[in-house]
Amino acid sequence: MKITVKSIFDPNETELDTQSTTLGALLDELSNNQKVATVQFFDRERREIYSHCEVVVNGRILTDGLDTKLKEGDRVEIYVIMPDGG
Repeated sequence: MKITVKSIFDPNETELDTQSTTLGALLDELSNNQKVATVQFFDRERREIYSHCEVVVNGRILTDGLDTKLKEGDRVEIYVIMPDGG
């Protein structure tokens, strides 16, 4: 199925052809990608999104976390949350 991904590791939206049916599986797939592996957004071993990152599906905050079901045409966005101040 095709999923659109917008993320911190690619300035362009990417249409990804994937077999991943949940957000967790998709993030695992993305974190295994050489291009993406240098960006810390997902802990594969602990199966959790890092606290300084936010992931939304179709513009909505996740209610089912990594178990969020994905379907054809979904849009997944991955952001780094910048702390106020500096």
